[in-house]
Amino acid sequence: MSQLVTYNSLVGYQLLKRRNDLGVDQATVSASTGISQPVLSRLEKGAAVISTDQLFVLCKALNCKPSDVLKDVESVIDKLNGNEQLEVKTTKEANTAGAFLAGAAIGTALTFLLAKK
Repeated sequence: MSQLVTYNSLVGYQLLKRRNDLGVDQATVSASTGISQPVLSRLEKGAAVISTDQLFVLCKALNCKPSDVLKDVESVIDKLNGNEQLEVKTTKEANTAGAFLAGAAIGTALTFLLAKK
């Protein structure tokens, strides 16, 4: 049986990676963007649906372009294409289908699965 990953989770994970690469904590990003720390945490975990506005504001704070984040997400999806262990779905599809991976579980699963290829 495959595990489900949402597109939102993949976007959130890419934002989390970029924030960690910069060595910036959530409180700093929250203060500079006006997005509360709890909301930022949920976005990074894929537990909340990210809006276009939030994506642009967060990317500005993380010194990247939304297109760069989306390209990284597309790259991950391409690498996962045909993998029977992880399946990428919309949030609505994942909620309908049952439990899905979010947060740190995505990072762990992606690192493991993508390293195999």
